[in-house]
Amino acid sequence: MDRFWEQHWWLIVLLAVFAVPIVQALFAPWRSYLHYRERRDAIEALKVYAAQGREPPAAVLDALASRKWGRWRARAAQASAGATAAGLGAAASVGAEQWVRRAERWQARGRWNGAIFAGAITLGFAYAYQHVHQNADIYLVVAVIAGAMTIAAVLSAVMATFWRID
Repeated sequence: MDRFWEQHWWLIVLLAVFAVPIVQALFAPWRSYLHYRERRDAIEALKVYAAQGREPPAAVLDALASRKWGRWRARAAQASAGATAAGLGAAASVGAEQWVRRAERWQARGRWNGAIFAGAITLGFAYAYQHVHQNADIYLVVAVIAGAMTIAAVLSAVMATFWRID
């Protein structure tokens, strides 16, 4: 039994791969709690500004946006509304639209990063299957599974890049 891990070293890689979603699931409640506290504090600050009859600063409003991309969109909408109120008109509105497009591009790039990572894992295990002479079947199995994940990630990235659902 003490030589098990020497003979089956690849199991450590598989355990690490399967451990990532489990660890993320364990930390998800903590992240949700921290997000809740941030939003609660921002709402309390909004109540104070409302009681005083003053306009809250942009940082407080940004804290209420649900995600980073939502914050970018909120900033774009704020810039567009401020430019319209200041009489700058269509030029500032175009700048706000550029921020929205930039946020959407970065979201699509995140999906492409996942596809590239899955492809690299697939190539690594396919290379190991070709060059390991003993018990190489497991590498083929992992390469096929990772290949399926790569295809799914590429399709998801293509759909996110070219077919945006609003």
